[in-house]
Amino acid sequence: MEKLLFINACVRGPEISRTYRLCRVFLDEYAAIRPGIAPEEVDLTKELLPCYDGAAVNRREKMIDDSKTDDAIFRYANQFALADKIVVGAPYWDLSFPAVLKAYVENICVRNVTFCNTPTGVAGLCRAEKLVYITTVGGYAGKFDLGTEYFKGICDMLGIKQFESICAEGLDIETNDPLKIMETAEKEASLAARQF
Repeated sequence: MEKLLFINACVRGPEISRTYRLCRVFLDEYAAIRPGIAPEEVDLTKELLPCYDGAAVNRREKMIDDSKTDDAIFRYANQFALADKIVVGAPYWDLSFPAVLKAYVENICVRNVTFCNTPTGVAGLCRAEKLVYITTVGGYAGKFDLGTEYFKGICDMLGIKQFESICAEGLDIETNDPLKIMETAEKEASLAARQF
């Protein structure tokens, strides 16, 4: 059965987060047309993600060299590597996304699990063909939407061929209608889910 992984970095929580609301529209539409496929959610607001310092990186590299990648510390990397499709939801913060999502990326970028080094460069090992990155912005990110660009790069590195982003922008601009912006983004999310 298909494995759909939802990385939830919507740190304001489901009651307040507009990004989560947009993710929910996408996931509910996806479930409606593919009954029986429930996303496996990693709620980053509830996970105790280690941030790697030099000593921790050295320990991790030794475990990789000793082929101990089935250890619990590689849980996130193994889960990510085995997903068929991936949804990442994160609000636009400080030009990218909340820090907890960067900590997650540090935990999934594991040599010989999600990527490997070859004589010609890095090769991705992930099974997923598609990743969608969902975000919301109070203003307008424009050329400073570094979170989207970052995840494009992560997809390239880890071998995920199709990347898509869904973004609702301008939600906190006084002259804008946030309900209308969200409604338009929700329609985009529904359509994207049907084609995902």
